[in-house]
Amino acid sequence: MKIQLFTAVLLVTVSAHAQSPVSLTSQVKAVTVYPRGAQVEHQTSKFLTSGRQVIAFTGLASELDPSSISVSSNGDVRVLSVSSQVNHLNESKKSKRIVLLEDSLETFEFDLKFNQNMLSVYGEERKMIIANQKVGWEKSAFAIEDLEDLSDFYRDRLADIMLKEMELQNKTKTLNENIAKLRAQLAEHNSKLSRSTGEILVEVQVPSNGNAEFSFKYMIQNAGWTPSYNVNVAEVDQPLQVSYNAKVFQNTGLDWEGVQLTLTNANPNLNGSKPDIHPWRLYFIEQAELYRGARADYSNKRMEMAPQSAMMMDAEDEMFTTQVEYPVNDAVTQFKIRTKHNVPSNGKPQVINIDVFTMPAKYQYYTAPKFDPTAFLIAKVSGFEAYDLLPGEANLFLTNTFVGQTFINPNITADTLELSLGRDQSIIVKREKIKDFSTTKKIGSSTKESLGIALSIRNTKGTKIELIVEDQIPVSSDKDIEVSLNDNGGAKLEQSTGKLTWTKVILGTSTETIQFKYDVKYPSDRKINL
Repeated sequence: MKIQLFTAVLLVTVSAHAQSPVSLTSQVKAVTVYPRGAQVEHQTSKFLTSGRQVIAFTGLASELDPSSISVSSNGDVRVLSVSSQVNHLNESKKSKRIVLLEDSLETFEFDLKFNQNMLSVYGEERKMIIANQKVGWEKSAFAIEDLEDLSDFYRDRLADIMLKEMELQNKTKTLNENIAKLRAQLAEHNSKLSRSTGEILVEVQVPSNGNAEFSFKYMIQNAGWTPSYNVNVAEVDQPLQVSYNAKVFQNTGLDWEGVQLTLTNANPNLNGSKPDIHPWRLYFIEQAELYRGARADYSNKRMEMAPQSAMMMDAEDEMFTTQVEYPVNDAVTQFKIRTKHNVPSNGKPQVINIDVFTMPAKYQYYTAPKFDPTAFLIAKVSGFEAYDLLPGEANLFLTNTFVGQTFINPNITADTLELSLGRDQSIIVKREKIKDFSTTKKIGSSTKESLGIALSIRNTKGTKIELIVEDQIPVSSDKDIEVSLNDNGGAKLEQSTGKLTWTKVILGTSTETIQFKYDVKYPSDRKINL
């Protein structure tokens, strides 16, 4: 009976030991970052004894996607099963940054306590001096010389005490400000520590005692990247200097320290199943359905059928069409960053350089002085497909001076990419009426207004520029209003819009003048918006 009981206890003990997972911590070695989401790769190793056992990889992001987990091991170690769980008890360990902040806070709090104690000491001393001064005057008779010496002592000592108190009060104020900042910063960091952590449980079969190396990957959603650019124009006869950057962010609760980053514009959330074509059945649509935004899923004329469907969508339609959108690209672009980087888990964009290169460009200036008396610099880039550009914001610099922002969109059908590089203040543009020609006359029952416009463009640069100038004359929308262009100043006229266009080459430190004149005739008893 005793032997049976001992055997049962032993079996229970061995079973419990076999089911107890071996906890392993790991390091993030590499991350592939998508526009929305990332695949995180960890590596770790552990000496394992032979047999069947469960390994728990701890301290991971709690939002990991269980269906995306991939685990591999070296040698003959066999992975039998993989699962995951969220650990709400084990919080993330403190980072070096948090330990440093806590040490600084402890130092400041000690200095604050010391200051407060010293203020109390000086306050008691001041009270004691004032009390002794009163007692001395009441119980003793002093000679004039003694009174002078005593007064000097009280004055000097009290002044010294008050000065020390002021210094301590100022220092206390500074310490309180620093302590408040440190506590606020710590609160932000500690909020991450309270997050639950993820765990991956792996059942393995170990053939023999030895060191086992593990590598595992999983997907998370709260990370991503967006492309951005810094575009600098040193001179308008030199290539564009482009810094191709990525703004990488993550809020997984796990800092990425010294990781190998790969950036891609692929969409990991696309459905892998091929589409199936179902019968396209025609049917009559009632008028009411058209205005409710009837869903014609297979229609080639959907926009013609229901032009107002986007504005008059009901709640069901809105839920049906609201989707998370990802950038659509004809080909997948991937950038493997050469140097390792740190990306903290704070959700803030971290700028990481992808590449720096020059792009040959043709520069052209544009101005429409009627609306804005400024010259805008435009760069026309051909052959941009070779640079693997993605849509993104660009910071513009002209001779290393920030001049604004633009958006680079390489997904165009044209073979030339136009970049608006902002305003160039070295091109001075003026627009004014020609007084001698701007007149108003009455001819019978009609009024004739003559207008003359003079455009003056000064190039203060030392190099020549090519400038496109645009202005306009009015276009009549009534047969009783007649517009005639008397002098186009060499411009190209677009009859339907009244737009005048000049293309001028202006030499360095020179001025170009353009004039155009036109008449407008209309009935005198009517008013027009001239």
